[in-house]
Amino acid sequence: MSEDPRWLYRQMIDAMVVSCAQGQGQISAQRVRVGVWNDNADEIADVDPSPQAMNTVLASLSEAQREALAVLFAEEFASGVFNALEVLHAARCTHFEEGYDGDPSDDFLGRMDGWTWPDA
Repeated sequence: MSEDPRWLYRQMIDAMVVSCAQGQGQISAQRVRVGVWNDNADEIADVDPSPQAMNTVLASLSEAQREALAVLFAEEFASGVFNALEVLHAARCTHFEEGYDGDPSDDFLGRMDGWTWPDA
């Protein structure tokens, strides 16, 4: 752990950024890019029809259309993280009372755009 008293805050924001850019936030976007929401949707009789419908929709789209939709899915995931940070900040939750560059949601957006943390 660093001597920076806000080390944990930085770690939490960075974990959210990684989740958006490389983790859970990219799963739906990747499914859209390849054009298959669920490989097994047609094989399971009692599955919710939504995956089958999504497979049909994705199959009807061009690669450019799927890419545009994938970007939207990824941005919506990041928007959810942003909104959660807004709530944590408004509630004055520990570690989220203030940010370095505005409030925590501003730091999150900055980190998503490659902003580096200031020196401690």
